[in-house]
Amino acid sequence: MSKSRRPAERQLIVQFEEERDALLDGFGSRREVLRWGQRIAVRTLGQLPQRRFHQLAKSFVPDEEYMEGVLLAAFLDASARTRDLDEGAAENVRERWAADVLGPVQVRAFRDLRKDAGEYIGEDEDDESGYDPAAQDFVMRPALSELDDYQQKAMDMVLGGLNDRSQILKWGDVLTTATRGEPIDPERGAGTFVPKCYREPSTVDLLTRTTPAYRRAREAFVAHWLLPAFNRGVRDLAGRTTEEPGDESEGYGPGEVA
Repeated sequence: MSKSRRPAERQLIVQFEEERDALLDGFGSRREVLRWGQRIAVRTLGQLPQRRFHQLAKSFVPDEEYMEGVLLAAFLDASARTRDLDEGAAENVRERWAADVLGPVQVRAFRDLRKDAGEYIGEDEDDESGYDPAAQDFVMRPALSELDDYQQKAMDMVLGGLNDRSQILKWGDVLTTATRGEPIDPERGAGTFVPKCYREPSTVDLLTRTTPAYRRAREAFVAHWLLPAFNRGVRDLAGRTTEEPGDESEGYGPGEVA
């Protein structure tokens, strides 16, 4: 990727395009869909409407024949889905989602970023000034990249299964950072989710047992509880973090800020 005078804006568009292409190609597993859902929350600065995460989460709940919902089936490629769905129909669903859901979100995220995106200038207009967006943290905001890492860790801990009940408390430490303290269960309020997971025997089993049925249930758990909370956490941080370019020998200091 070549240097840009407004590298944060450029990186937002490029990484968004990569995630949209991943959706259009279809995913090879349910867990790939979940990991994409977490990434798209960050790549859109938390601007994806919460109802879209809830819509996706419903598709992770199997029907009476233990098949995934239509939306999840469409997101999966032919090798990964269990529902009988024509490939042309699946591609159409993915394209419509890319156009009708991601399209407006891309613009909202860009408009949210542009207020604080720095412009990097050299000594004159002929200089190859700016920074290579590919060499920077996401939109040049290390705090967002750090949050991205915590969210991936919190999600992978659950998907892999926790060792025992005591590890739920350690997972809660990671989860607090990954969600920035946003309530995971809005009806109960902040600070209630991890204690509830620790107390309820059925949830302890869900988080720790290793049979295929429990592994599948954890995927639905992540889709229903974690992805919406991650999105709210990203939205909160995106409005608080500041731009910080990484070290590049040929980069210039910040000039005007739009």
